[in-house]
Amino acid sequence: MVKKSDEDFFAGKRPWSLIKDQILKDYMTPYLAKVKDLRRPILLIDGYAGPGVFEDGAEGSPVIMCRAAEQSVRGSYQARFINKEARYHEKLEAVIQREGWSNSAQAIKGDTTALLRTLPVSLKEQTVFLYLDPFGPTGCEFSLLEPFLKRNPRYSTEILLTMNMPGMHRFASRRAIGKGRQDEQLIQNYHRIMDKIFGGEYWRKIMFDENLNPEEQEMQLIEQYRLKLARHLPYTGSCPVREKTDKRIKYFIVFASRHQDAMLLLNDIMAKAYFSGMHKADFVGGLWEDIDWREMRVADDIDEVILSMVAQYSGQTRKFLWSMIVQQHFMCYLRPEYHTAVRKLLNGKKLNSPSFSATGKLNDDIQLYLP
Repeated sequence: MVKKSDEDFFAGKRPWSLIKDQILKDYMTPYLAKVKDLRRPILLIDGYAGPGVFEDGAEGSPVIMCRAAEQSVRGSYQARFINKEARYHEKLEAVIQREGWSNSAQAIKGDTTALLRTLPVSLKEQTVFLYLDPFGPTGCEFSLLEPFLKRNPRYSTEILLTMNMPGMHRFASRRAIGKGRQDEQLIQNYHRIMDKIFGGEYWRKIMFDENLNPEEQEMQLIEQYRLKLARHLPYTGSCPVREKTDKRIKYFIVFASRHQDAMLLLNDIMAKAYFSGMHKADFVGGLWEDIDWREMRVADDIDEVILSMVAQYSGQTRKFLWSMIVQQHFMCYLRPEYHTAVRKLLNGKKLNSPSFSATGKLNDDIQLYLP
């Protein structure tokens, strides 16, 4: 039986879904170009693949991934696309055959959670990219991620997943807890689900905090979840996805990687997808619709952030300082904004560098100091 929610999910792209797809599309090409140099087999896994092409003709994640792989690493990758429902499995199989990807891509019919529990046993030296975009709040239980998170660090592993937020509030059942219903079987079952999703009970302190509004709870919860992922894959980040800037968060896109470059790439990719998407949603049909979203960004505090970071890490390079800023302020600033601000601070003598020339080019190796 196909759930109505699943049918709606694949009927056509929702405006907010475009953010998720844009991130995947913009990241796959530079990711594959980089891991190609590792000279190891590449395995792409999509745990909730869908039909590949939506009913309105829009391309889904399997097609996005295969197009990038065929362009960058043709003949050096394998893709595994999992669907539980026969109708989506069959449609995806047809897409793969039509595009001529059958030598590298395989549609698999089965239960994602069961298959992901057995897959890590067969992994050897492959470079692995795991993408999980379930239809609701469940489907990314932490125990499913652990074998991938704990792989031998000699081998590249990256995870990109979505976390549904409205469902988390339903499972947390804060109002029911406030009414003394914590011993009800349904509530206890919900809480066990939350324990499985987040890999522990730390979510309770956040979700039961009456001093936090729902969005503050969500932000703090994802931050703690990222810290848990970072125990194994140290570079993480997250991007909220909503219909408009004044609407609630529908889900977060979360990534975890062992490589700093993934974080730096995804900082700009996620910021671009989010802010350009929100600009379009907020101003469609209005006076500001045709204004470039970058022109409406405000990053007034970037100078203070840079000066504070240089005070902490005097003499470090521009690249090192940027990596620290991204780690602490993910998606707040874009790399071009940072570069522009660094030059302005050097010109204004608020920063010093032995190799700085007002007319010269700056590079990532330039060392920065306070005056």
